[in-house]
Amino acid sequence: MNLGVYGIYLINFTIAGVMLLYTSYLDLKKREVEDKVWVVFGAIGVALQVYEVATGSTILIQLLIGVGLGALVGMGLYFFGFYGGADGKALLVLGILVPYFVPKVHLYTIAPLMILTNGVLVSILLPIALLLYNLSLLFRKKPIFEGFNEPFYRKILASVLGYRQTGKPREFQFSMEKDLTLENGGTARKFDFSLMRDDFETKSGTWVTPGIPLLVFFTAGYFLLFIYGDLVIGLIQFFLRLFGFL
Repeated sequence: MNLGVYGIYLINFTIAGVMLLYTSYLDLKKREVEDKVWVVFGAIGVALQVYEVATGSTILIQLLIGVGLGALVGMGLYFFGFYGGADGKALLVLGILVPYFVPKVHLYTIAPLMILTNGVLVSILLPIALLLYNLSLLFRKKPIFEGFNEPFYRKILASVLGYRQTGKPREFQFSMEKDLTLENGGTARKFDFSLMRDDFETKSGTWVTPGIPLLVFFTAGYFLLFIYGDLVIGLIQFFLRLFGFL
């Protein structure tokens, strides 16, 4: 059965979308995606690409470049500690399933790289949302910084990274504060902006930062790629037009 080029692409894109939605759900729920999940989707991707090469539905050099860069960037950034293992494996498998794509807005066609940059750009919305939330509390005279003797710039930084948790502590939140011992034997609450954290234990009334997996943003970036294209290139074009260069 000859599915045709577009039929094969649709299958690849659908499977990749299902994979991202499913693994994002697992990552949000358990903060872990078992390796067998990536192996299954990776094997499906390999089978599809072998079929595409055999039927002449794909260009081998484009396939090799897409898979190679997906693997290099995905596992390379994981190796240097920029994100977790699930994120690196996701880009690796995406490089197999969807190695290249030509969206409406693009500069290049390497799909895993566009998904990565789209996801990172979408993730910037989180600190913006946190800042707006904290500002709304301040406007309503809520004492969110009560107990903190911190300079203004650290309060601003805290406002874009987290919020003061009220009620019952939620799962997968990182503590954003610590108690310092003073010379007089007392303690003072201070913000803790450490990047390397592996402890989810928090208390009600303390500042926390939400531990949302980057994989969730990759998923958003993936669907935005097919709806719109490369968000970074689109943003650059927007500013170029704004200042009259396009």
